[in-house]
Amino acid sequence: MKTYKLKINGNEYEVVVKGVNGQDVDVDVNGKSFSVVLDDADKADRPKPVIARPSTTTSVASPAATPTPQQAVHAEGATKSPLPGTVLSINVSVGQSVKANDVAIVLEAMKMENNINCGRDGVVKAIYVQKGDNVLESADLLLVE
Repeated sequence: MKTYKLKINGNEYEVVVKGVNGQDVDVDVNGKSFSVVLDDADKADRPKPVIARPSTTTSVASPAATPTPQQAVHAEGATKSPLPGTVLSINVSVGQSVKANDVAIVLEAMKMENNINCGRDGVVKAIYVQKGDNVLESADLLLVE
């Protein structure tokens, strides 16, 4: 096992590579397990990991909507967490039409529930968190376009 400490957009991530089997890689990112599939290295300068979420996840409608780590870290126009906390509930789903003031996520921080609004009118394209996730300040939560 190899452990890497990455700093992306000011956020620190501890990545533990647990096992590699061809293009399939098992990793822990800040204590959460993910199965990562690397693209064919011949087709790109660098392999691009794709997160395969567990099948129990309802926040992402299809594999095409599954965010890559690059999207999850700096998705253009994503609704960001205003403070660190724990996701208590997700009140929207991918493909749902929303209004700017709709409560999308409830975040617990300092023993208080904080409503996180969608931020703009549109359709939810991706949700980057799951119920129970601990998020850092300015972490991407969801994308509405």
